[in-house]
Amino acid sequence: METTPMMISLMALLAVFFLPLFPFSMVFNTVLRAVRLVWLRAALLLIWPQIGVWLISGASMHLSQAWTSAVLAWATGTSLFYAWRMLSTRDLDIWIGFYASSAWALAWIGVIGGAGAIELSAVMACLSVTVLALALVSHCLCNRWGDVYVGLRPGLARAMPRLGAATTLSVLAALGAPVFPVFFAMIYLLSLSNAATVVSVLIVWLLWSWAGAQIWQGFLFGVPHAEYVFKSAVHDIPVFWTVLAALLAVAVIVAASLWSMTWLMH
Repeated sequence: METTPMMISLMALLAVFFLPLFPFSMVFNTVLRAVRLVWLRAALLLIWPQIGVWLISGASMHLSQAWTSAVLAWATGTSLFYAWRMLSTRDLDIWIGFYASSAWALAWIGVIGGAGAIELSAVMACLSVTVLALALVSHCLCNRWGDVYVGLRPGLARAMPRLGAATTLSVLAALGAPVFPVFFAMIYLLSLSNAATVVSVLIVWLLWSWAGAQIWQGFLFGVPHAEYVFKSAVHDIPVFWTVLAALLAVAVIVAASLWSMTWLMH
């Protein structure tokens, strides 16, 4: 079926919801907070940006130079806005939504830079699986405590060492540390960026690191409250293996991410 200009416009409009640009990104964050079932939330985090990739690929937009600059500014502005918001929130679930909004907005760099549908889908998969690992850690913490507020219950590394290790690795993956998928996704997006966009993306990356340090400081360090220290480490094992499965999924997608390094050689 031939794609009409009206259909292209509609698909592009819908794409800004699924590759979220502010203020349309508020829809995703509202939906994420409303979904409480962990596996439904996992499906949402994996599928949501892929719908955006499908829409933008179907639209096959060819933007003028003026529109290209405007979309890039909108995308990097959205990413910077949510990266900054990550610094001010103490609810880990909200933090995860802000991180996803900040990261997924950067997909528009790939759209403007001419990335193909497969490449763009791979980038979004790298980002989404990392968000999923964070979401599962948050779910485990919520099951233990009933809430996930940064700084309210310190000493996770001492109280629950396995879950503390999983939290550390999940945040490292989200920050784009080398070997983790986000690192390769960010390197690829930087290779498609102009000088101004590169500076914006690097600032976003820096803000992510700052926000991640706050998570570590608020959860991992300090003296744990006595009521949250396990009498037996056996109780922590099922939670640990649940989170470890998510981290293994992150490790598996690293192998798919490695080939992205070859793009830099072209």
